[in-house]
Amino acid sequence: MAGDDTEYHGLAVSTWDLWRDDTATWPDRVVYRDVIDRFGQPVLDLGCASGRLVLEYLAAGIDIEGLDGSAEMLDLVRAKAAAQGLPEPTLHHQQLEVLVLPRRYRTILGASSAIQLVTGPGGAEAAMARIVAHLEPGGAFAGSFAFEWRPGEPLDTGWELLFERRRPEDGATVRSWTRERREPGAQQWHAEQRFEVEQGGEQVATEEHRRSPEGRWYTRAQAVQLLEGAGLVDVQLFSGFTHDPVRADDRLFWALGVAPA
Repeated sequence: MAGDDTEYHGLAVSTWDLWRDDTATWPDRVVYRDVIDRFGQPVLDLGCASGRLVLEYLAAGIDIEGLDGSAEMLDLVRAKAAAQGLPEPTLHHQQLEVLVLPRRYRTILGASSAIQLVTGPGGAEAAMARIVAHLEPGGAFAGSFAFEWRPGEPLDTGWELLFERRRPEDGATVRSWTRERREPGAQQWHAEQRFEVEQGGEQVATEEHRRSPEGRWYTRAQAVQLLEGAGLVDVQLFSGFTHDPVRADDRLFWALGVAPA
């Protein structure tokens, strides 16, 4: 596939849950639920993808909406909600930099490093400004940051097998390989992904996706500056998905910021 993929589509969407296995065990869902219990509803999940948080919290009776830049992802969320017998979720197909929604929220979640996927010049700052504009006074933003590359580590991962799984609906074997290039000067990474579907010993589908850049990483100080620059106060960083203060060697942390009352 020539060019860059601005939206997740095709096999990148239909196999999203296949390679992530059981996301019901992911620890961030507990942390974000704590934030919701503290700051309240309604809730907006940014970059909701296939709806793991939206559907779990919706099933628990939480007033939550989802937002994603991929229309195919949102169709997947609707299909999963129907299959689970849940009410049809309120979903928005928008980009964070130009976010305009009809309501404001007590809690906005940027799970799975959603803010890091905004890579255009000034894009993250614009996105955070729009997020804060959609928070009620005293509401909160909580989101994760993954700081994966360190000096001395490879700048090019080469092609690596990401997953090989049997697709339950038809028994086909799905394989995916990824390659990531890191650009330290810009604090960005670029990603390529290949898919192959095999059924009955024959290759029945292939796809190639490229996102360049795919994301930007942030230091702890930069994450604080991003949130405070948008007007959030009482900004705190936490280690992994815990309530412990962030540590100097953390590759993953989450941030919490509060909209002024």
